[in-house]
Amino acid sequence: MTNPLPAPLIRFLRFPIRQLITATLCLTAPSLEAQEILTVEKAIQTALKSNFDVRISENTTRRAEQDVKIADAEFEPSFGISTSDSFSTQVRSANVLDGSPQPQSNSQASRAIVSKDLNTGGNLSLSTRLNRNFSNSTNSTINPRYVASTTLSLRQPLLSGYGPDVAKARRRLARLSLDQANLDFQATVLQVVNAVESSYHSLAFAQEQLNVRRAALKLANALLSENRTKMDTGIATSLDVLQAEVGVANATDRLLRAEKAAEDAKDRLITVIGDESLRDKPLIVEAPDVENPIEPDVEQTFNRVIENAPRYLTLVNQRRQREIELRRAKRNRLPSLNLNGDYALTGLEGSLKSAYDDVTEADSFNWQWSLSLDVPWGLNERRANYLKAQIQLDTEEARAIREKQRLMRDTRIAVRNVTTALEGISIRELATKLSIEEFEMEKAKFDAGLSTGRQVLEAQQRMDESRVDELQAKIDLLNAYSDLRELDGASINRYGIHFD
Repeated sequence: MTNPLPAPLIRFLRFPIRQLITATLCLTAPSLEAQEILTVEKAIQTALKSNFDVRISENTTRRAEQDVKIADAEFEPSFGISTSDSFSTQVRSANVLDGSPQPQSNSQASRAIVSKDLNTGGNLSLSTRLNRNFSNSTNSTINPRYVASTTLSLRQPLLSGYGPDVAKARRRLARLSLDQANLDFQATVLQVVNAVESSYHSLAFAQEQLNVRRAALKLANALLSENRTKMDTGIATSLDVLQAEVGVANATDRLLRAEKAAEDAKDRLITVIGDESLRDKPLIVEAPDVENPIEPDVEQTFNRVIENAPRYLTLVNQRRQREIELRRAKRNRLPSLNLNGDYALTGLEGSLKSAYDDVTEADSFNWQWSLSLDVPWGLNERRANYLKAQIQLDTEEARAIREKQRLMRDTRIAVRNVTTALEGISIRELATKLSIEEFEMEKAKFDAGLSTGRQVLEAQQRMDESRVDELQAKIDLLNAYSDLRELDGASINRYGIHFD
């Protein structure tokens, strides 16, 4: 996928604005070159590790992975074993058939079973059982007596609950829920990336605006000093000095506001990143600029949105879940008809080995099967569940269509934001060029005694605002591209983000 905008270049505003800023930068020690610059890539990388929204969403994905394992475990074989021992004795015999004046008996039973749920909705099990009975009765012909058996059992629904649509529904829904969690995680990552980019651009704007305000204050002070010198020589009046003092006061006020805006922008960026260790450090970001911007195409962008946008893929995933639930409800609306079958080989001998030898010879056996039918009166609940599943599926289809329409709308708006911002940059650059020339001309007229200090201050203010407006236009373009990349998912490839 091609990125709609090359990575921001590390450069400041073009000449002649850069010349006016350079002197102010030299006054702020240490220099920018001596400080570590936080790139937008580094900011995003840190945010993906420290942002709490990313952490919460990632934990949701990890829980969904465990739900898949739980659902898969339903079809794993299970093994069970049980054993028991009982002893009984009586003081006297109550019946001549007891075969002993003081009857005593000892019974031991052991059982092992392996069972597995089937994709048909049934259950298949294989079990073996060994009973040992001992008594002091003279009537016992085999004493101790070992009874061994091996049984194969099948439990299978034939109507409601039958088939993979029912048996595998939970496992399929668990996997789709995991896909849903992954899509939600991708959406969170895209939102965080966009938030970091937007906050980063805001801080870059605030810092560049601060540089402009510092340069403006320096220029205002220079003009004040010049007016005082001219007043001392009789060329300027006290009104010119007062106007210059007001200009310094206004420039100071705008500088204070710019400093506050820079600190606020820094706090917002740190909050989005989630790394509080950055709060006590000087934070310098790259000055924004754009070069060779690409104007996106609506149709191509919309195709990428449909292929990659988590907000749309999420609805497609939910529709698949409703389809699975509908097939399950359709099967379960039928009456319950269950088949139960058992086939057992048995052995009876005076020792354990002999008893199991009888089992393997298959001379003694028994089998049984049964059918049970359960028909709720009217099947009203099951039919209502089926109709409810149909309604839910239709709802998800409507949501998907509605979201597709909204994505087309959002795509067109996002593309227009980019094209408008592109035009805005050209206009602002032209306005900045004009304001600089007007200021230089007004300053030259002032030096020649053909203009007043007030007119120079007004020209300076127009020049400063033009610089800020040009910088804001570039920020608007960068933010427009960020919004577009969040929409079509291009930020994932742009910053090399990989999902396990």
